[in-house]
Amino acid sequence: MKHTCSFLLIGIDSMSAITLLGSLAQKSDVCLESSGFFIKATHTHKATLEAFMREVGVLFGSKLVQGKNLAQSAIALLKTTNQKLSTAESCTGGLLSYEFTQISGASEVFLGGVISYDNSIKESWLGVDSQDLQSFGAVSEVVVSQMCKGILHLSGADFALATSGIAGPGGGSAQKPVGLVYIGVQHRGEVAKVERHVFSGNRKSVQRQAVQMAVVMLLREILGA
Repeated sequence: MKHTCSFLLIGIDSMSAITLLGSLAQKSDVCLESSGFFIKATHTHKATLEAFMREVGVLFGSKLVQGKNLAQSAIALLKTTNQKLSTAESCTGGLLSYEFTQISGASEVFLGGVISYDNSIKESWLGVDSQDLQSFGAVSEVVVSQMCKGILHLSGADFALATSGIAGPGGGSAQKPVGLVYIGVQHRGEVAKVERHVFSGNRKSVQRQAVQMAVVMLLREILGA
């Protein structure tokens, strides 16, 4: 019987993490493989696998997140520091907020979110500049940065997450293909950090990947990774 454990190391992509853990895994005869954002560790003996994970924890400390429920890990970290989170969504249409609110106890850290699907809502509710929307488009680093700033101002939260992209199947172009999503995270008092990602798959898959990456970015920001 094989025993498995899924984990990730915040700030280190899965393939790089596997390389870093190669000698330790070989010593323990643990098999590591990349599974999207996560690393899957496998061994026939549960005790050996648990010992391996303890060693990984010693090496990487708080950067080690076990299990696949990233939002639960983020909620736990926010609780320990008594900080709050809000979201501003476009292409994910509320899925990012749901990623947190589906977890019992989320109300202790999650204040709320805005689904700013139409540009008029981005302008009127989040204070996104109309000229920037015209010049750069809703799917842009500039706009997502302003969405982060706007939801922090509106909610009074400590952290903001924002998404804007083209989930498909239509609406893409050579410059902005289907699957393109800009994701932003901002800690109050700091500048928003916005990343450009191009995800593959159908509409639901693109939205789901965007949500997962947003939570990963939040974890990095909380931990300073």
